[in-house]
Amino acid sequence: MTLPNLPPLKPTGGKIMVSLAIGFAAAGACTQFLSLNMPFGGKLPHTMTNKDWYPETARKMRTGWDREGAPDRPIELNPMSKNA
Repeated sequence: MTLPNLPPLKPTGGKIMVSLAIGFAAAGACTQFLSLNMPFGGKLPHTMTNKDWYPETARKMRTGWDREGAPDRPIELNPMSKNA
């Protein structure tokens, strides 16, 4: 049995974009399956199951701590959020 003599495939922009889209879709589907179904065991972290965690963390990020050497200027846990 012989294989047919096929012309070589030329990668075009459309083929490359479709291949990338299929690859990202497959990676996203695998990520969702592995993270939501947890087929290898494990449990969700407390940051996802404890509803009181996020408001308390957000409150701590909004308040500042006094820093040594500059007591008149508070230091924040997340200073980047103030600039956005």
